[in-house]
Amino acid sequence: MNLRDLLALPSILDVKRVIAVQPHPDDNEVNAAGTLMKLSRAGCEVIYVTVTDGRAGGWPSVQNPEEIVRVRTEEKREAGLKIGVAKHIDLGFPDGGDYSGEEVTLRLVEIFRQERPELVFCVDPWMPYEAHPDHIKVGHAVAKAILFSNNAILYPPSADCSASPYQVPQIAWYATSYPNTHVDITNEFEEKLESILAHRSQFDNETWPLVKQYFELSAESAFQLLSPSSKGRAESFKVLSNLELHSIPSTIFS
Repeated sequence: MNLRDLLALPSILDVKRVIAVQPHPDDNEVNAAGTLMKLSRAGCEVIYVTVTDGRAGGWPSVQNPEEIVRVRTEEKREAGLKIGVAKHIDLGFPDGGDYSGEEVTLRLVEIFRQERPELVFCVDPWMPYEAHPDHIKVGHAVAKAILFSNNAILYPPSADCSASPYQVPQIAWYATSYPNTHVDITNEFEEKLESILAHRSQFDNETWPLVKQYFELSAESAFQLLSPSSKGRAESFKVLSNLELHSIPSTIFS
């Protein structure tokens, strides 16, 4: 059963406004750059919400948190230009810090009501063996915000955000172990690598050849799920309607 088909929801490449929520300043590029490029070039408005400031992502020559945040913010903006990001929203929570998922949910509910996306991207918090607390916390906050952005009882409009409740139609989880959607990014793959390398502080080092090879092999494996008889590169997602985030056991098989 495919609830998205029953609800006549548009496919991942046919939406006109998306919000890509990333725990850290480079997660969207690593996991969804090719797809986000295709969307932007097709006229879709792409909005980035970056939840943490990236301060824990230091490198040997820089360990000062304030300097790390400054550099990573610049890198994020540069990468966003390569993607075609129309708007950046920074929540500024400390990378790896002691913030709560509910704090993130509150902010996201406001943003979803203000921006009214047709689709939200985020990291899948249910990926087996995911151990990064920011990924788990942010992914769960996104799921909760999607589920309740239309609920004015649990989340009444605030003085800071008077936008009316809004139901986000669907979510595309990236870095997922249960993909149901594969996007051909063969033509965008080299540009995806360039957008990742815009995060120089994280990737422009001696480990890049190995990391690059991993990205290539992962994208080739994803393409085999899309077209087993040919070669190319793809990104994979678990795309779900908002209804599949509550009390539907078959969602794992969707």
